Amino acid sequence: MQKRIIRLAFFAIGFITIQNSCTKLDTTVLGSDLVTVDNINTFSETIDVITTQGVFQNDSTLIYKGDNHVLGKINDPNFGTTDAKLYLQFKPSFYPYYFGNVGDTLRNFPFAGIDSVVLCLAYRGTWGDSSNTTTSQRFEVRTIADPLFRSKTDSLFGLRYLVNTSSTLLGFKDITPKIALSKTYFGKPSAKDSVVGQIRIKLDASFANYIYNLQDSTATSGAPNNAYRNDSIFRERFNGFEIKSVTNGNSLFYVNLNDIKTRLEFHYHKKSNTGVLDTVMTPFFFYPNPVLNGNPASSSANYVRRDYTGFPRLSSPSNAPATDYIDLQTGPGTFANISVPGLNAYRNGKDKIIHRAFLMVDQYDATPTPSIYTAPANLYLDLKDSILPNKYKPVYFDLSDELNYNPDVADLSALFHPFPNSNVDISSFGGNALKRTEAGTTFTRYEINLTRYVQHIVSNNYYNYDMRLYAPFNYYYPQYLRQYIIPFYNQLAFGSVRVGAGTIAPNVPHKMKMIVIYSKVKK
Repeated sequence: MQKRIIRLAFFAIGFITIQNSCTKLDTTVLGSDLVTVDNINTFSETIDVITTQGVFQNDSTLIYKGDNHVLGKINDPNFGTTDAKLYLQFKPSFYPYYFGNVGDTLRNFPFAGIDSVVLCLAYRGTWGDSSNTTTSQRFEVRTIADPLFRSKTDSLFGLRYLVNTSSTLLGFKDITPKIALSKTYFGKPSAKDSVVGQIRIKLDASFANYIYNLQDSTATSGAPNNAYRNDSIFRERFNGFEIKSVTNGNSLFYVNLNDIKTRLEFHYHKKSNTGVLDTVMTPFFFYPNPVLNGNPASSSANYVRRDYTGFPRLSSPSNAPATDYIDLQTGPGTFANISVPGLNAYRNGKDKIIHRAFLMVDQYDATPTPSIYTAPANLYLDLKDSILPNKYKPVYFDLSDELNYNPDVADLSALFHPFPNSNVDISSFGGNALKRTEAGTTFTRYEINLTRYVQHIVSNNYYNYDMRLYAPFNYYYPQYLRQYIIPFYNQLAFGSVRVGAGTIAPNVPHKMKMIVIYSKVKK
């Protein structure tokens, strides 16, 4: 049975503000016992955590056709290499398709015919050295020779799906972020048509003629050699394109397929039915949804491979507790296993009221080298099941102010969802990258709110679960019957950061820790 995919809506990202009466509580200066008020004493306690390095071996990340896709190569000195390739189909806007207008002449007339074909991608940004103006990456284009890719137009391919391609090079372009953002002129010289924020790769003339000549010279729907008669015949003759980087670089490029700037441009001369010779540009587009009177959508895939060769901490992660740092890389990437044994002492402690409990995660190397590889925008934390191995579930209570979700149910009901149906509320759960300055050094800090979860450990003897901390693009929990695909707030493969490990050693700088602020009710 085909799995049903439910995509959740986003909440806006905000910063965490904690208030106690009219006084802002600054977590960077939390200290010893606070003022005693009536019969309640308020305390701040720092609890050690234990961490081990984890790496996602079988990443479940899926990318939707409307999401930004990633392209290029980087060599991160702390995380190894990343190789991202893009696969997509372009299609005409109607069938049976013909170039020009009814009555136009495109053949057998002096100067009429195809001039060029240009593959265009809508550029949305860069992770890495966005200011680079000299070191380029060479993007090459080849055709796809994979019947599964062309036929599975309604499928979402995983990030490790490597599409079969032809060995014939169709075109290439050396690209830097500056080139991708520059203004490009095309079309009639007199019209001065231009575009900004577009990666443009001119394809070989032989391919231009091939795809142009898929149209039968009679240009009728019944012509036996007309590959433009319908969608299925067109896809049999043309599967799509692979675009990949063939040189090492220091940037990943983000493009959007569902943008009008992503297209296959045909530039040609034609003679109109009034005898006027004209220069024309006709585009084929990427269609993320079924269109054209029920014809299927365009296929797409994004292959993203992390290679940790030469980085034994990531290529062969140890189960031993880390004593210095943990490496976190946005999905597909890495994670931290976390346990907080000190919370066991809070179980059945019904004399405590938890005002604030959160996991504090600090950047280990405040001045990373090189600094062009910025930290993930957001981290996420979930719980490891206490019985089944490698099973995880969302944190209880704190993901959102909504009260109608329960991680232990398997399906939707009138009262409960397994996960907040409006997604993680970053403004309350936290996890967004904050900037902090101490002793003149600015670094990234993350704070994960676990207040209500810890309160239930105290009041209702909840189990003290081990946890997992990571920076996903999206994720899902297979125990839920309808297979929620849960989007998160990071771009795919965008961000890496080295954070302090949890350790029981005293006076370790930047170490990960749990901070609990509570009041103890006198009996």
